[in-house]
Amino acid sequence: MNTQSDGSGFGTVLIVEDEVLVSIMIEDFLLDLGAAEVITCVTPNEAEATIGKRSINCAILDVKVGGADSFGLADALTHQDVPFFFATASGPEAIVERHRHRPILAKPFSNAQLLEFLHATMAGQGRDR
Repeated sequence: MNTQSDGSGFGTVLIVEDEVLVSIMIEDFLLDLGAAEVITCVTPNEAEATIGKRSINCAILDVKVGGADSFGLADALTHQDVPFFFATASGPEAIVERHRHRPILAKPFSNAQLLEFLHATMAGQGRDR
């Protein structure tokens, strides 16, 4: 898969984030990079319904969204072999044990850090192998 800095290798990216400004910033950055599509969901339930209907190439998950955690969604993404990472202000201790090996991008983050995590995730670091 192409993961050049133009973003063309990102395909369809799912963002699960309930902070509107953060999700807009990520979406705009990904679209500027040339991502094929960016889907933003504000709850894990909305995201789970989305991944049941859509093909997702990569996902960015906040840990706590819409009053719930995203670990059930992380399980579903793992089952579908969709690479993902967590973007959260919470520390690693907030991640359940079964997902602590996942990449964690600490908020606040820069566009350069986001791009680095996207490249690493698409290269396979966000998958179970």
